[in-house]
Amino acid sequence: MASKAEQCVSRSLREILGDVPNGGSVAASERLQDLLDGLELFIPEVLRKIHHEWDYESLDGFIPVAARKTGEREAELFGLCIIVSDQTLTPIHLRLQVSAVGDDVSWLECQLGEKGNQGMVRTPYEFLNRAIKPLYVLAGQEDRMNWVYDVTFGQKIP
Repeated sequence: MASKAEQCVSRSLREILGDVPNGGSVAASERLQDLLDGLELFIPEVLRKIHHEWDYESLDGFIPVAARKTGEREAELFGLCIIVSDQTLTPIHLRLQVSAVGDDVSWLECQLGEKGNQGMVRTPYEFLNRAIKPLYVLAGQEDRMNWVYDVTFGQKIP
């Protein structure tokens, strides 16, 4: 059974994508904010299943650079997320698809955190502009980033 966070993500994404053509951008809206709020809880749930350091960590928000519909019941988000423990920013790239029936996520690819010389790059929130600028250049080329976390579950349904 899907968690409440997963149900929130599924419902919000389904509502958002209903009016957007494939390949279209998702506009900033209250519905997008609901999705991002759900992802704050859902993504750490997913990471905790594989990476035990996430037992004591969470997310406190998202700052999207790009959000678009990539297929039927499917979206991609790229931007920054806020780490709760120290209120720092790190890149995140999500691709997800919700199930055709029910309120669950059927497929997810989550890449979080850029690898740096000292571990994961974590930029203090007050340097938001400095952290976000390089992401505009990388949008659409997320595979060029050296990710700390790279988690996939489920099966993408064409």
